[in-house]
Amino acid sequence: MKFLVTTRSSSFRDVADSSTFIQFCDPTCDDLSIPLTAPETVDVHIPKSILVEDPTAISRLQEYAEGRGVQIAGFPEEKILAMQWEESILRHAEKLYARACVNTRVQPQNMLKVKDGKETVLLVGAGIMNLVTAEYLAARGYQVHVVDAGPDPRCCKDWTRLGVTNGGGNARMYTRTEADNYNEKGSKIYENMQGVFRKTVHEGGWCVKPPDDFTAAEHSWVHAFEQIPAWLARTFRDNIQEVNMEAGKLWEEYIEGCPQLFQEVEFRKDILRMYVEPVALDTALTLHRQLGAILQATSLPEFLDTNPSFKPAAESDHLAGGITVEGFTVNIHPFVAKLMDRITELGGEFLWNCEVQGIMRDSLGKVTKLESRLGPLKADHFVVSPGVTGHTLLNGTGCENLVHGVLGVWLQIPNLNQQQKHSIKIHRRGHLVEDINVTVAKDVETGEDILMFGGGYGYVGEGRPAPGSLELMALFNELEEVARIYFPQGYAVAKARGTLHPGGNRKFCVRPFTPTGLGVYEKIPTASGGCLIISGGNNTGGFSQAPAVARAVWRSLVGEFDPLHMLFHPARGRLPTATSTATAYKYPVPETLSMGSIEARKPLRLLLLCSDGPQHRYLRYRLDQTFPGYRCILETTDGQVRQLLQKRRIIDACYTKYHGFRRHLSGHDRYRKTYFDDLIPDNHTSLTPDLTVDSVNSRQVWDAVAQWQPEITIVSGTKYIGKNLIARAGLMINLHTGHLPEYKGNHCIFFALNDGAVDKVSSTLHQLTSTLDGGDILDRVVPPVLPTDSEETLYTRCSHIAVDRVIKHVEQFSMGKKFDFVSQEMGGRTFRHRDRTPTKELGLLWKLRVNGLLRNYGTGKESEG
Repeated sequence: MKFLVTTRSSSFRDVADSSTFIQFCDPTCDDLSIPLTAPETVDVHIPKSILVEDPTAISRLQEYAEGRGVQIAGFPEEKILAMQWEESILRHAEKLYARACVNTRVQPQNMLKVKDGKETVLLVGAGIMNLVTAEYLAARGYQVHVVDAGPDPRCCKDWTRLGVTNGGGNARMYTRTEADNYNEKGSKIYENMQGVFRKTVHEGGWCVKPPDDFTAAEHSWVHAFEQIPAWLARTFRDNIQEVNMEAGKLWEEYIEGCPQLFQEVEFRKDILRMYVEPVALDTALTLHRQLGAILQATSLPEFLDTNPSFKPAAESDHLAGGITVEGFTVNIHPFVAKLMDRITELGGEFLWNCEVQGIMRDSLGKVTKLESRLGPLKADHFVVSPGVTGHTLLNGTGCENLVHGVLGVWLQIPNLNQQQKHSIKIHRRGHLVEDINVTVAKDVETGEDILMFGGGYGYVGEGRPAPGSLELMALFNELEEVARIYFPQGYAVAKARGTLHPGGNRKFCVRPFTPTGLGVYEKIPTASGGCLIISGGNNTGGFSQAPAVARAVWRSLVGEFDPLHMLFHPARGRLPTATSTATAYKYPVPETLSMGSIEARKPLRLLLLCSDGPQHRYLRYRLDQTFPGYRCILETTDGQVRQLLQKRRIIDACYTKYHGFRRHLSGHDRYRKTYFDDLIPDNHTSLTPDLTVDSVNSRQVWDAVAQWQPEITIVSGTKYIGKNLIARAGLMINLHTGHLPEYKGNHCIFFALNDGAVDKVSSTLHQLTSTLDGGDILDRVVPPVLPTDSEETLYTRCSHIAVDRVIKHVEQFSMGKKFDFVSQEMGGRTFRHRDRTPTKELGLLWKLRVNGLLRNYGTGKESEG
């Protein structure tokens, strides 16, 4: 997101506060085609939204936009008294941008071929948000299927195997201020937040993971949090509260419409909020009055008359006062069990221990299926809410690297104060644990009345806390201190009998946070006419906002607009110069070409030299769509073996046949065929190749290529190409499935994994020369690596991405953009078919399945074992 502000007013610069999101330009300049993202300039830039002071200019700007999806509006007519005029303009512009990111027009309902009269929805993740969504959809006639990587929480006693909803404490709370964005500068409740993710818990920050150990993606996430300007942070805070308010209305409808869900789950209405410092109390009073949430606000003496058990805390300066606000709490574990039963009664189904590993798309970017460890998953619609543990599933989407983990910790004590009927929220500004929820609950094992404490903020990024982490223990110790101060009797009993952490389990849950504090909501079309929706990342507000998200999903499926589609769009707050770090491309990624520019493409003499594998059929399909009329020479796999036999290279021929049998027997051939078949429409048939040969190094091929005079030749899957063909084929680009210069020849993904070099799993686009895999490098593509991957899944994914990338490069070449090659360094090793022996096959199998090579990738344990 980038704002171009054309003004000479210094007041705008003051409000902007040196924001990364804003670039200024003097409107008296003759040339407004300035660089929006240095160092490249743009000659013509069509923005997503334009906010103008002169409303008479709107029609002219709309003509210039030429029908593109651009939002254009005038300045707001009335000045907002509660803020500076300049800030109101920036807020209005950002809202216009957010609206432009989402097509807010009501869409016609999807024309799906529905089986048995019901559209199917597959929901990934069985957290509270997706469960509420599943119930909401099932109650409205959808056939829902919920899949989760973990076991059924109703049966599993091992909390470490469960997600944030069922793995943490048995308590959840709704209030109108859940899920703050925490980076609101100048707040009197959350002070000095700019550097909280750069300091450990012991240093007064929010990091359980040492900042020195951050990955590139984690540095990028923290940087995005720090770069949100004050005016934009205030906007996001207001948006979060807007969603909370709407969710509160939906919760009320839910409680009235499904009262059985709220029975026997310790449903408690109204929340007691307590503050240590008078300034925080005063600020909270003002905020909750604005939200209309206050039920009771009294002086401290009156508060203590009503709640006498807190007098010791007040006398020791640990309590400045309290207020009662609207809200409620439940014991989340029995609530979830009831919700699952309700979904089943409505015809829904659950599939446990099924990790979803990837979102598969066709060449147009439309979703075809989900890839899982149990096989492909298909439905009319998909709803993906993977939490923190499934963040790699979001790679390649607008939500990539937006959802990271911030943990909270739990403990419980007996509720000895029978007057304590309401759950509590305690705010202790500047302490290691600033916000603590104290939920009135029951112990699910013993039935004892308890108080469940949950609180703390501990950033763990993309991972989990290290065992025995001192920072994690500091949070637990601080939470114990809170229990001791405010509930000394209950704390003493729990401490004496060792039940602060039942069973000795110091439970924590890793909440999905975003840098903006906003949740995420992204809609991607499917090839069948449905949609895939990504939701989640709601910080501490997943439970509170769940019904609002559920309604937004339903409205997407029926073609209606919901404000949450705009408010939680992943483009909001994303840094304009940020690049994807989860997939670390070393070389520049080509920009997307607009459909309007296709007409400017010059005719291109294009030749394809390829073999007959599934990945080559996909490459031909992509060329059919983008460069119809290209020439194709196909070198068959059987012909390659015949050529080896003719040259008396018997060992190489035998190993080539061996690897063919290996792929067939292992199911790899079937997997690769299914993978690429799903990317090609059923009704598509490529034209017969111009030539089908045993070897491209033949007189027949040389003469044909000399006649065609190609400008560009794409090479994939052929044997070594000799100088006679190179001299005739123009500029040749080879799709090498391997990381150059380190891995040349054949089976490069296999040998990179065998070396433990997971970071060298990639495909390289390079200029083909007479030196095997030695030409200058055009690009490199790196696939997401999943813990359950194999050499075959990574090879296939690399091939897929490489095909799409070379098509993009050639498209841009046809538009007049030159290829940008980088000289390849010397060195590396060359591998042949014979180098991949059965013994090495077994060795890699051991490293993957026993040593957990990919399971440990990115954790620092790759070298163990």
